[in-house]
Amino acid sequence: MIRQSKATKRNFLTGEAIEIIKEKPLKAVRGVHTIELFDALTGKLVERVQSENFISKVMEELQRQAALFAFLTDSIGTGGGSYIQYSGPFYDLARYNVVFQNPDMQWVTNSNFPMSWLVLTDYDGPEDPENEIIMRGRIIGYAKRYSTYSGSDTKQGSLNTAESFVEPKHIHLVYDWPTHAANGTFNSVYWNYSPDGNSSVGVVGKKYLQISAPNGYLFVDKQARVKNGKLYFMGKEAQTNKVAILVYDLNVQARTITNGQVYALLNTTSTYDDFEIAPNGDIYLISGSNLYCFGQNGSPKNVPGTSQTYRYYSGYLLDLFCITGQDVYMESRTNYNDDIKINRYNINDLVNPLDTKVIPRATIDVYGNYCDGMQYIPDLSMVVIKARGYASFMDRTTFNFSKDTPVKTSINAYSGITYDPIKKQFIEIRQTTPYNNDQYNYTKREVTIQPIGFIGARNLLPSPVTKTNTNTMKLTYDLYIDSF
Repeated sequence: MIRQSKATKRNFLTGEAIEIIKEKPLKAVRGVHTIELFDALTGKLVERVQSENFISKVMEELQRQAALFAFLTDSIGTGGGSYIQYSGPFYDLARYNVVFQNPDMQWVTNSNFPMSWLVLTDYDGPEDPENEIIMRGRIIGYAKRYSTYSGSDTKQGSLNTAESFVEPKHIHLVYDWPTHAANGTFNSVYWNYSPDGNSSVGVVGKKYLQISAPNGYLFVDKQARVKNGKLYFMGKEAQTNKVAILVYDLNVQARTITNGQVYALLNTTSTYDDFEIAPNGDIYLISGSNLYCFGQNGSPKNVPGTSQTYRYYSGYLLDLFCITGQDVYMESRTNYNDDIKINRYNINDLVNPLDTKVIPRATIDVYGNYCDGMQYIPDLSMVVIKARGYASFMDRTTFNFSKDTPVKTSINAYSGITYDPIKKQFIEIRQTTPYNNDQYNYTKREVTIQPIGFIGARNLLPSPVTKTNTNTMKLTYDLYIDSF
């Protein structure tokens, strides 16, 4: 059942008035934002916007699984006060592939949940309740759900406890921003688990696999890469220790995948930090600041632009190396206390860079740290830079954030990143080595495929709202339960 919800905006200075109709499902819970801008000197109301958000599938799934948890469990224990321990039948629990399924079956309760922070961003994409689970855009402002704040943060607002209240069927929360905070233009209001990042906790659409290496081969602990719908791992031949690249077709509806093939067995037994595959099939291996090239037949090849099968670069190659069609990107900073610096090369000449991009510390702060890898999402022309436990999604041409890029997301260093263009979801492919009987089993990989994101709700406003340092701002959130 669908109902209509009116979103409005009125500017009391210019007389501008906007009214649009949103279609919303007929559900027992709905949330409405009212945003008001005031002249800081006179206190006069300048602008008012009112619009309803959608509640994400993440929140609905958490509620479903909480009920399932309560139904299935035989008893509940606590562990250090930080989690609830499931004590029910494991075979029943596994059937449902629930959010708390992990090796020790713990439902973690000491983390923030999807509606812990109110966040304002400039993302203006259409609402997509069926698929949208990740926060996007540049962050303009935020406020913690039940916390007051009076500091100098240029983004953070404060809960107005005097005007907020809770009553049966209605939660009324009011937030204030002073003149120095949340200045800029925003299009979306999110409820999220964090003020400035996404979680990679897979709640909706999570899939577990076990992948086996081809006979005679082992996996090694390096990042995976996704190319043209296939998943690539670095491995080795067990008897010779030669480096191997193993490839899998992930379009298999099974929990155990044994369809792996040896994409290439390379004529080298050295230790490498990363690999990448060029459009012509060549394999590039990185070790420290050295780059090596091999053909798919396993033979060494000259690095394009040189007469040698390897080349030394002055930057931290192993940190950021990525091939995006005819462009090759390599990190070129020589001191890890500097801002990230990336050289772009043509794939036929890896000696003379075409240009250099510098990513300021205010954009991605890696001061005193190495990065963990770089991957390419061709569907959206984005690159993903992994550093300090987060993946930062950036426009490939500008190496900066935009209103369409996801907010930084917590992630595993070895994960492969891809995109589902049908569901419009970013996908993390997380991999670990199974550990049984006090030893690691490198003939297999435990793989979790999960959409990235953990939002609680989103509201696309009827038109952008711009706050300046001449305004104060009030945002009221009304959550109605069983109110129709």
